[in-house]
Amino acid sequence: MDLPVTIDGSQGEGGGQVLRTSLALSIVTGRALHMRRIRADRKRPGLQRQHLACVEAAVRLSHGTTNTLELDAQELVFTPGTDRAAWPAAIAVDIGNAGSTSLVVQTVLLPALAAAAHPVRATITGGTHDPPFEYLDRVFLAHLRAMGADVRLVHEKPGLPPDGGGCVVLETHPSRLRTIDIVEAGGVRARRATAIVASLPRDVGERQLAVASRRLDGPVLELREIERAGPHNVFMIEVEFASGAREIISSQAREGYTPEEVAGDALDELDLIVEAQVPVGQHLADQLLLPMAIAGGGRFRTLAPLSLHATTNIETIRAFLDVPIRVQVDKMVADVIVG
Repeated sequence: MDLPVTIDGSQGEGGGQVLRTSLALSIVTGRALHMRRIRADRKRPGLQRQHLACVEAAVRLSHGTTNTLELDAQELVFTPGTDRAAWPAAIAVDIGNAGSTSLVVQTVLLPALAAAAHPVRATITGGTHDPPFEYLDRVFLAHLRAMGADVRLVHEKPGLPPDGGGCVVLETHPSRLRTIDIVEAGGVRARRATAIVASLPRDVGERQLAVASRRLDGPVLELREIERAGPHNVFMIEVEFASGAREIISSQAREGYTPEEVAGDALDELDLIVEAQVPVGQHLADQLLLPMAIAGGGRFRTLAPLSLHATTNIETIRAFLDVPIRVQVDKMVADVIVG
């Protein structure tokens, strides 16, 4: 029997990314995981409710076992179940606050596609817009579908800080992922700016859309007001490139920032992507690594340098899979070649 894969949870970005990738690959490979020093260098070390929800989802999906589901725990031993035909067809996980449903979905998505012996339905309750549901469905899952994934995601109810309470439902069918190249962008042919306001003045969203209108060429503008949630604000820019590639860049309301500054953060990031003519933004880059590694290959072009999340993900993948991952940098562009 293979020895457990030992991971230092404080390596690289030292947060939830290491945990999520390790759990997913533990299930896919069937290898036990021993993680030490989880989030050891963070202001509040150890597993928080968001991370516990990811562990809980992994345990339920794979009929796995773990040594702990305790808040603030810094050591985790997780062993996935080996009888994949006995895995449940449906699981439900409630984060209990506004923690990201998208990140819990990402923990179980690839194991459900690549390892489960039957369709899986996962219902996740919590926050739905950090990162936004739209990003997960229209950008990340769009690439997975191009790789052959049979997957559907439904946004049943929005959930925003501080309470969450939103709900998304993931439905998967066993799929064999194939390699793809995502290297061409071309010019931007469509732009959409969306301001979401929850229990805040409508003016917050209007000011953000005014910034988008000034800085973008003919964007579609949408102001979305959500009742009985928040107070919170999310700003999103969705762009479609001539190649057909799509990106969504978002920013969240933060204390001390004006609505214009929140919108400006997302627009500044978009400017970098458009200037570099790359189809993959920095946040998507770290998330594409895992499905490409499971597929055995692929290639994408993104901004250089890679984010700490991406470089940490590369090191975590190498601990489980013998798949080469190379990064070739030319000025502000990075080509990432898997396999």
